[in-house]
Amino acid sequence: MTRPIELARRAWSLALDALGRPRELPGTVAALTRGVNPGQYLKLNWPWLCQSGIRTVIDVGAHKGEFSSAIRALVPECRIYAFEPLPDCCSVLSRRLGSNGHSQIFPVAVGRKSGTVTLWRSRYAKSSSVLLMAKLHKESFPRTAKSEPLTVQMKSLDQFSVEMKLERKVLLKIDVQGYEAEVLRGATALLQKTDCVLLEVSFRTLYEGQGSFAEIHAILEKSGFAYSGNLEQLLSPLDGSVLQADALFLRTLQ
Repeated sequence: MTRPIELARRAWSLALDALGRPRELPGTVAALTRGVNPGQYLKLNWPWLCQSGIRTVIDVGAHKGEFSSAIRALVPECRIYAFEPLPDCCSVLSRRLGSNGHSQIFPVAVGRKSGTVTLWRSRYAKSSSVLLMAKLHKESFPRTAKSEPLTVQMKSLDQFSVEMKLERKVLLKIDVQGYEAEVLRGATALLQKTDCVLLEVSFRTLYEGQGSFAEIHAILEKSGFAYSGNLEQLLSPLDGSVLQADALFLRTLQ
């Protein structure tokens, strides 16, 4: 599938979603005029989230602030902590969130350990990962295949606990291209103060050594969370099979 066709299909899908919720159209249009990502806004714009009482958002793999800006438009009073290791994306993220005292940006990769790590920077920045891209990913999305190594700093989320004011309820979002399980392993203490986890899970091997859904489910279940469904799924352009999903886990144990 070529890039223009993919974009056209995505735009059509978003338009249908927006038209299917006519009461929300004025708010959606207003958000778009403020530079909010339409896909993220529509994905998150549901009463269960807007009325959930979220006060703190931790955005790991923030890219250019697509998720953070959408959640801020929907929950303006929330405090946002965003983590993004790519310098150019971090600059856009900083401009997007502004300096209003309700957001803080950390220009680092997140994992289980501290130190320097090689990040494989894809020509399509959202596909960049600490893990090498697998054959299936390259075949499914050829434009992402070319990558180059970039040395970045890595820290665990637990190491940032003293720098983050975690006012409940806390939403942790993770999108790090197959490295989600390692992020969770470095957030043992933080998870005990978290109420919702929204993260990308893969059902087929897109990155070498990626964490499986079963692995991620086990980590979160042990920390008192229950799998509560998907907000969105990514289908293979080759055969229509499910490659990834944005999985939601909600706290069941205190």
